[in-house]
Amino acid sequence: MATLLTRLACGARIAERIAEQPLFWGGVATALAVKGGTRGRQVALRGSVCYVVAAFIANVVIKPLVYRRRPQGAGEGRITPVTSSFPSGHTASDSAFVFSVAQELPRLAIPLAVAATAAHWSLIRSEKHHVGDVLAGGAIGLGVAYIVWKLWPPQTSPLVGWPQAAAG
Repeated sequence: MATLLTRLACGARIAERIAEQPLFWGGVATALAVKGGTRGRQVALRGSVCYVVAAFIANVVIKPLVYRRRPQGAGEGRITPVTSSFPSGHTASDSAFVFSVAQELPRLAIPLAVAATAAHWSLIRSEKHHVGDVLAGGAIGLGVAYIVWKLWPPQTSPLVGWPQAAAG
């Protein structure tokens, strides 16, 4: 039993590290675009736009304005970023991607949310970010996905081509 738990814990750590990498989310977008037809391409485009916008807001706009030191022990034995810990840019961009994709493909909400949550937990557990940094990043991601949804509603997208109901 202990061996099984050890293997599960090791597998969870590997999954956390994979999911916190931008290449993972790029791979998800690519899979949606390649395998999802017209709708998948639309969802991949929306998710990628949200990802980039959220990363820009968190890393270029907010981080220079709000300096927060990384958690104690964040630099032990590894190279760490010199940017502010607040907010988490990874969390902002990951969350924006997940929320935007889930708006159009709700069946992907749970698996993508699980992957993102594992990645964000890893940021806290590995002492790369404070809990507040991750929560703020998540709020930025949610906000970006919401604003993009309002400015670019899925129903009006030219690529999706939903049939319109006849005006009565």
